[in-house]
Amino acid sequence: MKALTLIQENHPGLLAEVTTLLEKNGIRLFDFSGQVFGDTAVISLTVEPYKQAFRLLSDSRYRVVASDHLLVRLEKHSGALAELSRRLAQANVDVRGMHIINRDAKAGIVALETVNFELAQTVLSDILV
Repeated sequence: MKALTLIQENHPGLLAEVTTLLEKNGIRLFDFSGQVFGDTAVISLTVEPYKQAFRLLSDSRYRVVASDHLLVRLEKHSGALAELSRRLAQANVDVRGMHIINRDAKAGIVALETVNFELAQTVLSDILV
């Protein structure tokens, strides 16, 4: 799955602007997270259709960066995310981000952004969605 990261000057209503723009253009938003560093907002979005969202946001003068996410299914139990993190660390996979995008009583779907996409894909082949 692809992820988009917006890097913008922060102001009240920025997230509302972005999500409304996506909604009005029929783009599904699965997950988002945001952080503010001084006057700069960094918003990560998992959307579909990805290319249309990238084009729309770019054309709307948002600074947007694209990246790949791996989707993995984790059985729900205490320590599952820690086990996943250790598994990646033991294989020397550098993780940039982890986002829980869905969960139910038995399992969760986690989107991973890594520097070593292909290596992570190999290491986690048994739990890829």
